[in-house]
Amino acid sequence: MSRILIPADGKWYDELKAVAYYGETELERWIYQHAKSLFPHHYVIPFKKEVASRSTGETRKPDYVLIRDDFSAWVVVEIELKKHTLDHVLQQTRVFLDGDYNLPEIAQYVRNQFLKIYRERVTLGRLKRLFVSHSPSVLVIADEHAKEWEDELGKLDVKFGIFEIYKNVSGRHVYRTFGYYPVVFVESAHCRPHLSLPNVIEVVGNFTFAQVGEGGQVDVSYDDCITQWGLLKEKGKQYLRFLGVSNPLPLSPRDTYGLFRDKFNKYYLKRS
Repeated sequence: MSRILIPADGKWYDELKAVAYYGETELERWIYQHAKSLFPHHYVIPFKKEVASRSTGETRKPDYVLIRDDFSAWVVVEIELKKHTLDHVLQQTRVFLDGDYNLPEIAQYVRNQFLKIYRERVTLGRLKRLFVSHSPSVLVIADEHAKEWEDELGKLDVKFGIFEIYKNVSGRHVYRTFGYYPVVFVESAHCRPHLSLPNVIEVVGNFTFAQVGEGGQVDVSYDDCITQWGLLKEKGKQYLRFLGVSNPLPLSPRDTYGLFRDKFNKYYLKRS
């Protein structure tokens, strides 16, 4: 059984599925309650409309649609309990990937949801342009990681995110997330390991470390890890030096990385 210790209150939180029962409706509600934190770059729209597969005619209902805040992309979200079968999950996602979303109907539906949830009036034309010009990506969020799910969903180019729920004896909940959650980047740069200094990478080209001065600390997400780096500047170049005992990055002279910053000044490293 997994447990989490929160140092701020000195309390242990047990994984909820080990101590209580919950259903998919409860999981959907917890995720929606924290949608602003989970999807800060997107509008989150409950979407309980049938989608029909173009090839088989089979219908399924997704749970949410994410619409990027600049209306340049959208994501269909399916929330699943790990106790469901992989076949069930694959059947759902295949329909969403091959779906006929009935453009006039969903544009009106989403417009009404915008007005109801966000008090924003979005034109039908803007929504229709989004739905016509971009096919949706598909994201499955489950309450537990499963390597088989990740592998099989990956073959369909379906993203996989995890949302775990923990609870203490006083009834307070905390949550652990990892896997894929969509992020919008506003700046990027290449990085390469320093040839002679261990655990140091050079940031190639211009890159803004907002609100971080020389010698300051930069928290950078790499896969599911938060890594800490010191910012160094020398002769017009910028370097990041790993702060810690065990560096999860397999640094070698042959490796290159992409460094990204989002509009909230959070930083991400991805192997390139």
